[in-house]
Amino acid sequence: MGWMDQLKANFSFSELTSLYKAYQKGDLDVKALLNNDFLQKYTDFQNLDEFMAKLGIQNENQIFDFLKDRPNRQKADQVVNEHSQFDSVISMMKKALQK
Repeated sequence: MGWMDQLKANFSFSELTSLYKAYQKGDLDVKALLNNDFLQKYTDFQNLDEFMAKLGIQNENQIFDFLKDRPNRQKADQVVNEHSQFDSVISMMKKALQK
């Protein structure tokens, strides 16, 4: 089972490290993962820029660095909880990976 399959099956904070490494290698496109269709279907956001603005992030290159910090991850969880059907950013990413 590849790392992407493992993430889809059992995603937790420890897997954020794997996602971050995949992102650094260019194997993961944040814009494709959190695309407009996904965000419009599952959140109050129309696009990734709106989501990032709510988090205080300038561009998608900052997302994983932002989430590595526990207080930022808690902020992201609160934003996701208030503006989507998910209770955390991890649960939202898990759903996005299944798409």
